[in-house]
Amino acid sequence: MRRGLPALLLALAPGLVATSTIAEDVPTSVIAIDDAIFTKHSELSSAKKDRDNQQQTLNEHEEKLSGYNKAAKKLDRSLSKSKSNLERDYSRMIDEPDLDLSSSQTQYQEAWAGVKQNQVLRLEAEQELEEQQATLAKKQAEVTRIEENIASLEDSKLRARAERLKHELRQSGSQKVSFTNVCSTSMTIAQCDKQTVDLALQKSVNQFQAALIDETTEENLIKQNLDKVSLNIHVLRHQIVESGFYDGKRYRAIMDVQLDARPTEVTACTLLDLDSQYCFAPGQYNESQVKQKETAWVTLIIRSNQHNDRVAVNGVSYGSTPVEIMLPVGAHMVSVAKEGYRSFNQELKIDSDHQLRAVLRENRNELKAGQIFADALSDNSSAPNLVTFTPGTYHIGEHASKQVHLDHAFAIGATPTTVQQFEHFVKSTNYQTDAELTKVCTTIKRSEITPVPDSYWRNPGFKQYVNSPVVCVSQNDAFAYTRWLSEQTGYNYRLPTEDEWEIAARAGTETKYWWGDKFKPGEANTGWSGTPWSNTSTSPVSAFEPNSMGLYDMIGNVWEWTNDRRGMSKGGAWSFSPAMASAHERLFVAPSSASNYVGFRIIREIN
Repeated sequence: MRRGLPALLLALAPGLVATSTIAEDVPTSVIAIDDAIFTKHSELSSAKKDRDNQQQTLNEHEEKLSGYNKAAKKLDRSLSKSKSNLERDYSRMIDEPDLDLSSSQTQYQEAWAGVKQNQVLRLEAEQELEEQQATLAKKQAEVTRIEENIASLEDSKLRARAERLKHELRQSGSQKVSFTNVCSTSMTIAQCDKQTVDLALQKSVNQFQAALIDETTEENLIKQNLDKVSLNIHVLRHQIVESGFYDGKRYRAIMDVQLDARPTEVTACTLLDLDSQYCFAPGQYNESQVKQKETAWVTLIIRSNQHNDRVAVNGVSYGSTPVEIMLPVGAHMVSVAKEGYRSFNQELKIDSDHQLRAVLRENRNELKAGQIFADALSDNSSAPNLVTFTPGTYHIGEHASKQVHLDHAFAIGATPTTVQQFEHFVKSTNYQTDAELTKVCTTIKRSEITPVPDSYWRNPGFKQYVNSPVVCVSQNDAFAYTRWLSEQTGYNYRLPTEDEWEIAARAGTETKYWWGDKFKPGEANTGWSGTPWSNTSTSPVSAFEPNSMGLYDMIGNVWEWTNDRRGMSKGGAWSFSPAMASAHERLFVAPSSASNYVGFRIIREIN
């Protein structure tokens, strides 16, 4: 069998692509480049279609080979059985010399022939599959080559646009200008004449610049950026055609003026909103060539800790954060506002690119129980959804016999912390859990705590999804996650107290479960509860109905760490009985240990 052929072709493909890309002539004018890009896109569409068709063919060959492999297992079993039958009949011949072996011999021969035929078919299918993989590799290489051609052409187009504008701006010309001036009565005629000529020259510069811009190919875009540059227009010479008072009060000068535009090397790129590198030949760009005095505008990036806010700079609205704004250097008033939050206002003096993070604080008097919100993280992604609880009197404990007064508001995670949310934390911090360091995560097996080999939060011993509750995390790991959330958002995150957790779980009820005192099979993921996950694995956090406050999985799925330093957790789990999921039940686990039936839910303090 010819193994390794597709890999070899893929290894060679980049070299083939590079050679063909270099070999093609690149047009230099914008129009020619546009035509070439259009043609390449047509080629790309065709190449992708060929590649996709080849992928379909490859899939069909893989299915064919898979069928042969499945048949091989069946044939092997048949051969093994017929061989056993034949051996049994041979043994019987010792006592039964006249025993007829023809039937068992025929079965064995037919089974052996089937196995051999299947081996031939599989060999042919494997060879065909490798050939199809090689063809697919070539077609993918062709797609890559065309995509690189298009990217190169797009880059060349940007450079060509800049070069075209350079040519359009570097012009010399003449202007005939007439300017009428009302001079001060204290001026002499000579002073009045000089002032009028100077003003006429300024007018000629403005006229010449306007005429230059009107003749450019990308006039509308250029006018939007004209205040960011200087065209560096020089007056070469001027000739006064006529000057003097023409009504006793007003002095008029009529002049012919010769002018020349000398924009800097990067002016064209600024006017076209292009990176400065496109105004230089490839490999020749140097930032020191861009004069500092021409960088009169800088970038201000504004972020906040909330979504759907409103940003205004100097009274002009710029939508919601994050926003990126070009502003002239100097002082600017920045405002960020959101309904229900205290507005952020700051005068900011900037002389270079700057980033500003506004922290909006909630208005305390607007808090209501059951509100759902999420804080923003520093990368502008969202922290977990939270549900608010307000101060008041609640009943908790077995039979709801304990009355407690909650003297503070808090927000609790709408779901247990998920695999995806914990992964965001790990990627941001390179954090290693206790289970990874100790290489121990346990499970319950035959009513005993048993280590699961090579298990940790990514591989807890069963299949999980991005929206499954994270498990194999210790109480220490949960504390680390809440500290990271606090640093990211500017608010205080932590694990719940036992009272807070139970108040949230009961959702105002006084029964064992939020729906009543009797457990409902199929309504939560506990052991022996009749769900697809019971006694097997965790379930996605949105698999069952939430309680009346909008909280999911307050019954079962995973035990959830509290902030009790003894290692108390609440809520029951997929591998524990339904009775253990009652709101008042507890499970004590060593804070540094990790199990695939324990996760956690976060609390965010509200001041």
